[in-house]
Amino acid sequence: MMKRFKLAILAVIFSGNVISQCISEFGIWNNNANFIIEYYQDKVITSTTSGIQFIDVSSPSSPTPTASLGNPASFPMAIEVDGNYAYFGGGMNPYFMIADISNINFPTQVGITTNLSGTAYDIALSGNYAFMPTSSSILYAIDITNKTTPSVVSSINLGSFSQGIAIQGNYAFVGTNAGLQVIDISDPLNMTIVTTFGGGYAQIAADLANNRLFVSKTASGFDAIDISDPTNPVGLFQGIGGNTLGKLVYKNNYVFQIGTNAVSAFHITQNSSTYLCSYNSTLNGQINSVAVKDSVFYVTTVNDFHVLNLNGAIIGLNHLDNTSKLIAYPNPAKESIYLEVQDNKTYLIEIVDTKGKAQYSDQIMYGKLEINTSNLESGIYFIRSYSDGNLMITKFVKQ
Repeated sequence: MMKRFKLAILAVIFSGNVISQCISEFGIWNNNANFIIEYYQDKVITSTTSGIQFIDVSSPSSPTPTASLGNPASFPMAIEVDGNYAYFGGGMNPYFMIADISNINFPTQVGITTNLSGTAYDIALSGNYAFMPTSSSILYAIDITNKTTPSVVSSINLGSFSQGIAIQGNYAFVGTNAGLQVIDISDPLNMTIVTTFGGGYAQIAADLANNRLFVSKTASGFDAIDISDPTNPVGLFQGIGGNTLGKLVYKNNYVFQIGTNAVSAFHITQNSSTYLCSYNSTLNGQINSVAVKDSVFYVTTVNDFHVLNLNGAIIGLNHLDNTSKLIAYPNPAKESIYLEVQDNKTYLIEIVDTKGKAQYSDQIMYGKLEINTSNLESGIYFIRSYSDGNLMITKFVKQ
């Protein structure tokens, strides 16, 4: 007979106040005035008033600065990395700068242009061009063919304060106060506005594999938007919960979004967003930016740089109870594991490894779901289940 173990009691354990602990801190680097950040190859690039810092985060508990690059005029507020080069957009003083990071421990500035206006908040790359929206309501197209002499080749007035940008094919999507603006960039020298969707948008996190964007709202939260037809964006669902209104990032079915005094985590499926928790226990001062690796992510405040972990406070717990409405068996599992639901709730199911990387996700209502585990490597895994705002978690062994 196959052994069955129960899960539903965990809905009680992880509801209420305890769920706020689903984010924990790995490490901290104390440094004043930290702004935008970007993750790249076990390094986090962060802008500060004293220069651009390169932080080694290969050991999450002890983030360590290993290199720096001087600010050309003011600290950047936009960073994008592609291969051997990092691209920076100016904050208080407008500029677009390129740095060679082929040796990331010795970054060097190779090119810069100041032929633009406004503060840059994001950069997107497409072919030999960089596209950078600024606070002056302008989207710039910059030729980066020659890294030593980047050149602004065209611009378009968007008519509204602009921040985030993402590119899919021949279209750029820009978050503005007036809405998500879609711009045809097939000819970078002659950009044209195609349409505008919604209103009151700012930063963008892209899930281009699924043709969707997560766009932060100037009020609070974010909208998920389908861009399968770039000329006709369609709203999918909203992300609501926590104190969120700023920069956001997406990775492995999770959105992390900052607010004025906390960072919040959301679980994302194809059709919905579930608010998990917010964290501010050790965050000191205004929160400025967030970047993500996997379940490990990074947050800057005006006073510190933080390495955080999703589920760090609850991973590995296992509790059994006979009142369960969701059961799973066998444990250990070989080719398959079965989940059975004995109530009328809908459960969002996810299997993650010990590093927090998602291996499987699905939904289950009343009935039985067979999950093929034959492709999983032998070891310990965790089943995370979400229902009615409650998080349930347990572990199983794959033989």
